[in-house]
Amino acid sequence: MTVQTSASRPAGKSVGAATVGVLLTLIIFAVVFLAFLIAPLIALLLAFLAYTVMRPRANRTTSSGPGSPAGSGQAAQGFGAGAQ
Repeated sequence: MTVQTSASRPAGKSVGAATVGVLLTLIIFAVVFLAFLIAPLIALLLAFLAYTVMRPRANRTTSSGPGSPAGSGQAAQGFGAGAQ
């Protein structure tokens, strides 16, 4: 009967290498997680900026058209503007 004296499996990572691997994994997770949290906020900010830039162009004063009363000098706007 023989007794096996060598290690049954080869040596694994050192403690330092394992620690670096865990820290690297946590950093990658944090970057990806924060990217998914920040991306919708960036999209909302861009949409708000586009709205802010485009709004003054849509609200330009125009000449008196069929929608404005003749004597008021101001176009009717908003909800229920037709019931004046």
